[in-house]
Amino acid sequence: MIDSSQPMAESQSDDEVALVVPTFYIVSRKKLAILYIATLGMYAVYWFYKNWSNYKNRISDNFDDDRSIWPVPRAIFAIFFTHVLFREVKAYGHDKSTVAEWNNESQATKLVLTMIVSHVLDRLSYRSIGSPYTDVLSLLILAPLLAQFLSAQQMINASCGEPDGESNSRLTNANYAWIVLGLLIWILVIFSIFLPS
Repeated sequence: MIDSSQPMAESQSDDEVALVVPTFYIVSRKKLAILYIATLGMYAVYWFYKNWSNYKNRISDNFDDDRSIWPVPRAIFAIFFTHVLFREVKAYGHDKSTVAEWNNESQATKLVLTMIVSHVLDRLSYRSIGSPYTDVLSLLILAPLLAQFLSAQQMINASCGEPDGESNSRLTNANYAWIVLGLLIWILVIFSIFLPS
């Protein structure tokens, strides 16, 4: 865990301050929702990656010891690292009342359980077990998953001192590319569910 005070000296220029990467991934809840839905939840992997990447960068800036945090594996195997991530978010933002009151353990458990159910439904759907019901359920579970991610993002933004996530609220060209790709995947998924083989 690291101290929540920002390591910025008063003598720093505006350019230097602008280059400081937040400890966790700040994004507006609206942008997160758009990208999560558009990519059928695949954005969650990037979300976990960015949180761990930012955290690792801040840790290495503040500590001399070598802490082995590998963002890519932690993003891919997120169910094993969600509790740790939320614990670090709460520790970092402990001086913010909203974050201090946050039940991070319960939130992490709910998210992990929902992710496990989602993975099971995806596997059943992929093997055509219980089709078309498992196909539809694997899409419907995106809603409770998104609700969990939005709730967590609210705490992450608050812990970093940017409750609205305003600095990362606009969609970039890369975001639009992912949205287009996601829409193509959505079309394929819908066709595979509702059209006969």
